Amino acid sequence: MRFRDLLIVGSLFMIMSSALLGVQVYDTRQSEITREGNHLLSQHKVAFSGTAEEARSHLDSSLGAYAIYRDLDDTGLVRAVEATRLDGLDLPIHKGRGLRESDHNVAFVGSQVPVENDGNRSIYKYGGENYEVIGWLGREERSLVENDVLIVDRDLVEASSGTEEIIIDGPAIEEQVAALPSERVKRADSSVNRRASVDLVSPTIGFVVHAVVIVCAVFTGILAGALTRRRHRVGFLLGRNPLRQALISLTLFAFVGSGVALVSLLAGQHWFVELHNGFKPTAFLIVAAAVATLFISLALDLVRLKSWK
Repeated sequence: MRFRDLLIVGSLFMIMSSALLGVQVYDTRQSEITREGNHLLSQHKVAFSGTAEEARSHLDSSLGAYAIYRDLDDTGLVRAVEATRLDGLDLPIHKGRGLRESDHNVAFVGSQVPVENDGNRSIYKYGGENYEVIGWLGREERSLVENDVLIVDRDLVEASSGTEEIIIDGPAIEEQVAALPSERVKRADSSVNRRASVDLVSPTIGFVVHAVVIVCAVFTGILAGALTRRRHRVGFLLGRNPLRQALISLTLFAFVGSGVALVSLLAGQHWFVELHNGFKPTAFLIVAAAVATLFISLALDLVRLKSWK
């Protein structure tokens, strides 16, 4: 493939990768807005009357990650949390970092929560214990969770007496909650459901963008085949090995597509805080779709070699 051809397909890959990153950023922002409106919980949450140990005995983590929350005051603004996957907790944070699997005895606080400075660390005190603050809650400094506190401490969650309610949340709770005693489960109230359903078109937007990107990936493979066909035909008439020409074009195409996708993802992580905790590998899937399309096109050209003479 000539430099001009590589530039054309590279630009198409850049547009497709940017569209996929845009959808991921949009979905993350919608999720964060919902969590801010529900004090860091999702619309899937359920309340369970019992201890965390009882809840875990019924829940199946193989269906998906979940988190258990316990209110530490009467306002519901201070909570303790434990989770099967701490790094999977999707919290809106405007400063600091998200959770890692190895984190324990740390805290997230809103911008209006008083903390103490201990050298280079900020400390939140609760129950005579010091918790290092690793993140400040809210998409912005002034937010609906500016007075909230979330403490990552399994012992605080375990301290539940069983007479109070704990909150269980996670993307697969709808399936997992079926294993809990129904008389001890209370679903999210309707106000939460209305807040979470404020943007009903989000799934449609995501579906349409992914569908258009897949079509564009196939088109890019077809276009690459058309751009290389004449050059391959001339090379064949000059005595060059057609299979070698096809393999070189396919390799260059795959290299350019993968390189552009990787650069787009790294740039997205640099520019958008929503991607700091990782990105979905869908950009590489569109490269695979385009490469597969080009492979089929080149294979058909090799079958038609005799008509080139």
